Amino acid sequence: MLESPYSGDIDRNIRYLGLIMAESGVVYGECAYASHAYMTQHPRKKDYFVSDYDAKWNLLDRDQAIARSQAMRHRADVTVFYTDLGWSKGMLAAKSYCQEQNLAFVERKLDIPRLAKSFPYLTEKFCRAILDKQPYKQFLD
Repeated sequence: MLESPYSGDIDRNIRYLGLIMAESGVVYGECAYASHAYMTQHPRKKDYFVSDYDAKWNLLDRDQAIARSQAMRHRADVTVFYTDLGWSKGMLAAKSYCQEQNLAFVERKLDIPRLAKSFPYLTEKFCRAILDKQPYKQFLD
């Protein structure tokens, strides 16, 4: 199970989530699940994500979503906290939950050179632009 920031700069955080899911799956051979990748998508607008700040779009409230995520955590072999962007409140709560429930967890940062070798279109410049909040579209050609 993957954990990374969601709230705040949601656009950047979702792009970062894509990078960590790619790394987890290809570089580490994990079958990754990230609740904030799935539970935040709105069913009628595929290009928008449900904001923590606008409850009218939420199909579940925050507490319901967290409870379902914690149930999934018990099925995972390990929870991986990606910390390149720091720790969000949700990540800290998930880490506390892992500690309280004696569930395995690790902290990880993106291995950008290794990720770029695995995915030729994910150049190091592209990945670093996402982490550094720079315009990244220039690297998509």
